[in-house]
Amino acid sequence: MKVIRLERMNRSDSSRTFVGIAFFLGVMRLRRPARVPGITAQALIPALLAFAFALCDARPAWSQEHEVPQAEIMGGYSYLHSSDTNFNGWKATLVGNVNSWLGMAADFDGEYAGEESEHSITFGPHFVLRKNKRWTPVGFGLIGVAIEKSASGEMEHGFATELGGGLDYEVSHRWTVRVFDVTASITHVGEETNVSPKVGFGVVLNLGHK
Repeated sequence: MKVIRLERMNRSDSSRTFVGIAFFLGVMRLRRPARVPGITAQALIPALLAFAFALCDARPAWSQEHEVPQAEIMGGYSYLHSSDTNFNGWKATLVGNVNSWLGMAADFDGEYAGEESEHSITFGPHFVLRKNKRWTPVGFGLIGVAIEKSASGEMEHGFATELGGGLDYEVSHRWTVRVFDVTASITHVGEETNVSPKVGFGVVLNLGHK
């Protein structure tokens, strides 16, 4: 019986490795920009690779209870529509969980369109509704600094507010997929205040448990 179980485990691990390699090779073959307006294949590659590695590490949950990680590190793709311009970029978030429903988050993101760019560094509460084993709604309200660069190279600083939420899917006790998040990105730079929609997706690495 031990031999049979070991063979099954090896086959399962081999299947996951094969899926990851195949996914990686498929992404590397993307040499043309994606046909979706404002989104390029190059901008999607980091998030897709992270998703592939999460699939390779997929395991059944260790218990039926919803584990609460001590910390979460999220990285992924970010799309911003601001001032009639489409920006593509990245986002990274670090969350330290206080309890099962509240955490404190630090969010960093950057979006680019030609010579223009927008960056923000924000901090604030991160809310989680842990009622389902696999699907977890999240919400956040963050404030911080906005940094904008114009096509001429001029840099301006101001205030940034990020209000939004999303949906996570637990792949294993270690990995979670951020299926989507939708954000109202509010910036006040110079004398101008903009409210811009921002959407994204990515992969979350869960560290420790409470």
